[in-house]
Amino acid sequence: MLKIFDRLSNYKHLPGTPRLQVRMDITNKCNLLCPMCHYPNTVGEHKFDMEPELFQKIVDQIFPHAAWVSLACQYEAFMSRHIETILDMCAKGPCTSVGMVSNATLWSERRINLLVNNPAIETVSVSIDGATKATYEKFRINGNFDKLVRNLENFAKAKKERGGDRPALRVNTVLMKSTISELPQLVELCLRIGAMRLECIRYLPINGQLQEAIPNWEDVMPILIEAKKLAHSGGMELFLPLEDPRLDVERDTKRESECNTSAVGTFSKYCEAPWSAVQIYPDGGIHPCGFYGKAFGNIKDQDFIDIWNSEQYLELRRSLARIELHGKCDICNPHGYDNMERKGRINAKVAAK
Repeated sequence: MLKIFDRLSNYKHLPGTPRLQVRMDITNKCNLLCPMCHYPNTVGEHKFDMEPELFQKIVDQIFPHAAWVSLACQYEAFMSRHIETILDMCAKGPCTSVGMVSNATLWSERRINLLVNNPAIETVSVSIDGATKATYEKFRINGNFDKLVRNLENFAKAKKERGGDRPALRVNTVLMKSTISELPQLVELCLRIGAMRLECIRYLPINGQLQEAIPNWEDVMPILIEAKKLAHSGGMELFLPLEDPRLDVERDTKRESECNTSAVGTFSKYCEAPWSAVQIYPDGGIHPCGFYGKAFGNIKDQDFIDIWNSEQYLELRRSLARIELHGKCDICNPHGYDNMERKGRINAKVAAK
């Protein structure tokens, strides 16, 4: 009887309650060919940039509902020929918590100043793998380690000259067999350039060609302990994808101690993405998340509110509220940051209810 009266219309939702986590890409291009990334598999696909007119519609219709916006998730935003125009649109828009992920190799003095002086840019996350030229350039193919470091030093200098803490600099790294030994050196580099956080991501094989997964974390525990102590001594957060009492946990910030956890939501005990998040592809496709696979509409020729409460969105909300999971959702681990074991345990418990 519950299903008969549980109509789709019951799952209409006002965007922005809670405020949205907006992830998007303004291009589908990158200048690097990192083997631990999906991008090398896409090089034969048609490449394009989001046009400013489309971006302005997103600013007008989605940014007012946003808690924060990330301008880049899967690709390199500075490959867009419209990057400077888009940054200017952000500065004039209603969201003042805008960030992006970048490899920082395409930064110029002009672009650095555009970032540092933009009132909307709250965070810049830079992806670095390895702390030496040889290791970095082995994995960041087409990258130049010396140029990267110079750009980051110039970013720190520009921030110091401007004054203030914004935009905050974060660094992301993938923990691999070939890079883990350099983690303490990477912490030292982060401290030198004024990064406030280093987020370490567990390597997960995209294909069978790169055998870089760390098989036993106990073997590298001394390296992790050293890196954590260095980070804490320098006043920087270090997010690691595992938990161990030896990792200087008494000095963890609240965010460090919770980086592998996620609160159970109010709309769904499993995942609240279709209530609280949206993923926008550079063609304007609106997705409930980065893993579901298909767009639920396109803001280029539809209004956001119509997509947000379309039948596809309503049906997905109902399935997640009931824990009657679609195939894509059933194999996803939405809880936590990158601790696969913990996320698996949470999902197993929720799915059993």
